[in-house]
Amino acid sequence: MTDPTIDFHIQTHQPQLNIPTQLIRKNFKSIQKLIEKQKKQTGDEIAKIKKNVNLPKKIQLEMVRKSISNYETFQKKLQALIKKDEEFRSRLVARLENISQLSKYSDTSDMLNFHNQNLINWYRNETNLLIVDYLIKSNTNEENLGYKLLESLSKTNPKISKLIDYDLYLDYNKVYLSITRAHDLLLIINWFNDNKASLKKINSNLEFEINYCKYLTLIESGDVNEAIKFSQDNLSSYGNKDNYSNEEMNNYKLNSERLKGLGGLLVYRSMDNSFTNMLFSNKLMFQSQPYREYEKLLSNERWENLGHCFIDNFIKLYGITTNYPLFVYLSSGLSSLKTKSCYHNTENTVFKDATPLEIPNKASPAVPTLISSANFMSYTPPVTPLTVRKYRGPDYYYKLLHKVNNCPVCSPEMYQLSRNLPFAQLITSIFNNPFRLPNGNIYPFDKLLSSNGEYLSEQSTLLRQGQVKDPLTQEVFFIDNCIRVFPA
Repeated sequence: MTDPTIDFHIQTHQPQLNIPTQLIRKNFKSIQKLIEKQKKQTGDEIAKIKKNVNLPKKIQLEMVRKSISNYETFQKKLQALIKKDEEFRSRLVARLENISQLSKYSDTSDMLNFHNQNLINWYRNETNLLIVDYLIKSNTNEENLGYKLLESLSKTNPKISKLIDYDLYLDYNKVYLSITRAHDLLLIINWFNDNKASLKKINSNLEFEINYCKYLTLIESGDVNEAIKFSQDNLSSYGNKDNYSNEEMNNYKLNSERLKGLGGLLVYRSMDNSFTNMLFSNKLMFQSQPYREYEKLLSNERWENLGHCFIDNFIKLYGITTNYPLFVYLSSGLSSLKTKSCYHNTENTVFKDATPLEIPNKASPAVPTLISSANFMSYTPPVTPLTVRKYRGPDYYYKLLHKVNNCPVCSPEMYQLSRNLPFAQLITSIFNNPFRLPNGNIYPFDKLLSSNGEYLSEQSTLLRQGQVKDPLTQEVFFIDNCIRVFPA
């Protein structure tokens, strides 16, 4: 994965090729439907004119003009769809040409020449695209910063807008924010209706999630009668096993379990509305586990579940990965840099200093996290010692040495992304004849044997006794306890 080959870039660019393909297929089906609809409509209008030959000429002429007007509207819609098709195809061609440029920057058929200035510029453009992609998808503001950045980059490189499906991602971001932030179902309902046929093929459960969320919203607003009617019209069918195919049995089990608690929710709301006049028995009921479950149903969790369901369907529909492409590239680079010295070394006696290190009380920056079906835009940091900045080595180790740690793997910004990556399999060492002391520190053996004039006599005495002294911690160990190691 860490080899910068052309094959690697082709694999990572698969979503850029999948999305235009899906958009072309979807647009082609729209063209087919439009033509079939117009064909039927025109045939019916002509048949109607022929059938009513005895109508006055003025009425017949009006019917012909209406038919011509409908056909002109059809042509305008068709031309708009054809322009969309041409736009999607031009994106596909531009992306294929962009990847094919890599073959010009190769020393061999596989490896790339990273001293080529054109290749450096190519990677710079790719980095800009990765940042734009991340900012557009993860935007939480009214004004999308990713789109603003894309507009700025397009001024100097007009072709860059062809390399990312910004319009699709903008729509995705608007729908997601309307669900999780505005708690509005209008955009997600429109998106579902536009993609209903495709969602059916992937056994989507999005329609149930929308209706389920709508029902809970009606209950929450106190419109119980409307909620009951809505449930009968739009939710009752989901409890019938015959309405599911064999591939949708998992959806049936999930939906039937969730439908069981909807009736009790009406009782819960009636008790909640009469909170001030409730009896002692009702007060006990408010402390029961079922009551807490009903409270949970009306929490924001339902909007989060709907948002996650929308993300899952969006990912499957357009064949994109569950990870931000930016994180894929960062992971590739970080895995080639990560060593066993990263983060912290619990065996090293440097970390056993009794004097705590004073760390300025500053808010930690936001930690980037991988995208997943259950975690797309939110992150809860794990409660582990590694989240404490004192133990975030080798930062603490470097502070004791009064040096700056520039390791990207250990940086707070990359910590969460790199913590689960494998260690790099390096075959070279920065030390000559390295030895590991019992306290975990590693030094070249020549450094352990030599000393400056100030400690020359002490070092000579230790060597005669078969001992060496750690230059950092001043600890003394027997040479026999030192181990020859091969650090990466």
